[in-house]
Amino acid sequence: MSLSRCTTWIFALLLPTGAFAQGFVLGAGIEGDSAEGNAMAAFGDFSLGERTWLSVAATRAETQGIITDNETRLYDAGLDVFFDPVGVRIGGSYWGNPDILDSRDLSAALYFRGKPGSIAVEYERRNFEFDLQSDQLQGRTARFSADGWGLTGRLSLGERVNLYAGGMAYEYSRNLRIQPDIDVLAFISRSRLSMINNLLDHRFNAGVEFRFGLQSIDVSAGNWQAAIDGTEVDSFSVGFLTPIADRLDVEVRFSNDDSEIFGDTQALSVYFYYFGGS
Repeated sequence: MSLSRCTTWIFALLLPTGAFAQGFVLGAGIEGDSAEGNAMAAFGDFSLGERTWLSVAATRAETQGIITDNETRLYDAGLDVFFDPVGVRIGGSYWGNPDILDSRDLSAALYFRGKPGSIAVEYERRNFEFDLQSDQLQGRTARFSADGWGLTGRLSLGERVNLYAGGMAYEYSRNLRIQPDIDVLAFISRSRLSMINNLLDHRFNAGVEFRFGLQSIDVSAGNWQAAIDGTEVDSFSVGFLTPIADRLDVEVRFSNDDSEIFGDTQALSVYFYYFGGS
């Protein structure tokens, strides 16, 4: 999956229970891949009390497509309230390129969190507008929606080892694979940042994290399927997180995506996190 839709998930893995309850976390990241896709992101989590957090994120991504280059943007905001041991997350976001395809999304999650780990049931509602690209229909707009249901979990196996897994499946108001007015070439790129990788039938990811004091290494594997053409991608990544100053961490991650159509694509990302407050 792309950097543009992963910042909330990154924070969930980065912050242990109760960390920086009266503070904030600021982050910035860049990603590039062997298909000449690139992205930049800025994000932050801010405590509004001991049990309430506000999160915001903004991302800009560029890809080289088969018929045209493409630029997408993501703006996301969410609120997390923890009642111990149950919590609720709600959010809203805008994603896409208004000249081709964009969406306005709402999300919600109900989770349980304790010392052994956490588990969450998630829901996402996506409302799309697609400016038709074919010569016969250019200038017209198609609208459709998607409902996604998912489950994520995290399990602690002690102070040094954590397991995590998550997935979501989407149901669309239209069958995108048989729509004659959708020009697939407008979406396709080898890059993991491609538009086609944000129109998913399903996605799944699982991994293990090893902590060594303030440093950590995590290894993950995932799979997702594009809703437009049914293409599946298997992904593998390894990341290393370490402090570089008193309140500043850096994470470096290498990923390899194996697509049924394009074969292997490699990606490298770098994130910086600043921890403020008490």
